[in-house]
Amino acid sequence: MSLLKESLRDFFQTKRDWLSFLTILILFLIFWSYNYTYRFVPLFTHALKDDQIGLSLFYLLFFSAGGLVIYPIALAFYGKLNELKPSLFLILGSAIVLAFVCSARIRDSEFFEWLPSSSVGIAMLTVNYVGTILIYAALPLFWIVFRKNSPNRFVGLNNPPKFGEVLFLLGLMLPLIAIASFSLSFLSVYPRFAGRLSDGYLVYPPMIWIILFEISYAVDFAALETFLRGFMVLPFSERMGSKPAVLGMAFMYGLLHFTKPQMEALGSFFGGFVLGLISYRTKSVYAGIMIHIGIALAMELAATLQFLYFME
Repeated sequence: MSLLKESLRDFFQTKRDWLSFLTILILFLIFWSYNYTYRFVPLFTHALKDDQIGLSLFYLLFFSAGGLVIYPIALAFYGKLNELKPSLFLILGSAIVLAFVCSARIRDSEFFEWLPSSSVGIAMLTVNYVGTILIYAALPLFWIVFRKNSPNRFVGLNNPPKFGEVLFLLGLMLPLIAIASFSLSFLSVYPRFAGRLSDGYLVYPPMIWIILFEISYAVDFAALETFLRGFMVLPFSERMGSKPAVLGMAFMYGLLHFTKPQMEALGSFFGGFVLGLISYRTKSVYAGIMIHIGIALAMELAATLQFLYFME
């Protein structure tokens, strides 16, 4: 618990810190409310699902606009607006990564026609997660290879976490996941590996594919944390300072969830903010990796148990 308190105390030191946080939060709530009132991102995603280029351009504009709105505001609060131009490579580079994460998919099942029909869906999902891992890894790898003089060259991968603190924070989330698993919106998404039948129940693929999927699912979260809480916090903070970096990352992370259930998207802003603070304080991404993987697998397990034992 001390790690969480210390991380929050590091951020909220003055009235300006509270004002900056509340301003970014209000802006996020405006975006969030508009998206879920008018189904903005889901409608575009559905309409462009068969147009790979169109979908990529939509998400590129979406994340670029989000970044170019939020980072100037966060920088202005701390008198660092002059750092916006030197930071554009980082901001727009991150927007490109997030755009491809949301849009780059193999959608043609003919690539997997050699598999039994029960395995095609999960095979496509697994391969697409591998692709997402590679996309997330691009900018952190660039930083590690070419920014040898950066104090954050290894984007938090070279420092271990405080395991006791991380397990405590993860434990706080497990009761909330158990409660959420009774929600229909939760069960419409999780478990990710299973196909949905017309009557609302599930079809389970072969166990080997479930294992391969869960491994790729977990590694995807490790890559996500390395990118969001590593690259978008530590190298960003060198240019613009830790507080604008964390606020901007939390906002962009929230936008990344705008096709997920409504309350999950809202919670992602706060979760991203807290994990960003922890990442900056510890100069390590492993707390976020452990917490994110733990929560993700717990959500998979909770939803599976609901379908197998609790739903009538």
